[in-house]
Amino acid sequence: MLKLIMYLSPENISDLTEVVICDSKSALQAHRELFRYNQHSYITTDNASNAFPLVVNLVNICNAAVSCPTRIHLAVGWENMLRVAAWQADFALIRDVFIVLKNAGVTDTALAPFSDSPTSDLFPYLYYGKQIDVLKKVCVMARRRIESHVKKSPVRVDCHMITEDSPNVVASSL
Repeated sequence: MLKLIMYLSPENISDLTEVVICDSKSALQAHRELFRYNQHSYITTDNASNAFPLVVNLVNICNAAVSCPTRIHLAVGWENMLRVAAWQADFALIRDVFIVLKNAGVTDTALAPFSDSPTSDLFPYLYYGKQIDVLKKVCVMARRRIESHVKKSPVRVDCHMITEDSPNVVASSL
């Protein structure tokens, strides 16, 4: 398993047909159980709490390379998926998260009780509240953000949201 994106460079990225960015071993395990990609396709971040810089780095390397993998997968948890969907490394205000969620169909009324909450409190509300469609829309938003930043084509991007407590995909852009 690759640990650092530094292994990838514009010169050698063309050797890969697919790349999977994971924010944890659980995410890697969940993705691998479903897709069974070659072990060398998986890249895990050293900073599980913020995988966004790794995503940006991969996009920049793809754009600088002669060719890019034809498929990029993102297998990450709730907060990392939100960061990619918003294309922000961090959320200074909960209002930034609310903008993403409103675009995914969540109402102001539903978000009001979370105005002083950390971002992590929103996932159980959506997941256990059976609002999987909202989680799926966040994955689709993340996919579109990555695709809009990768200048090479055709590159297919798939985003998979993983639960932190067990290695399961709970929502996907597929």
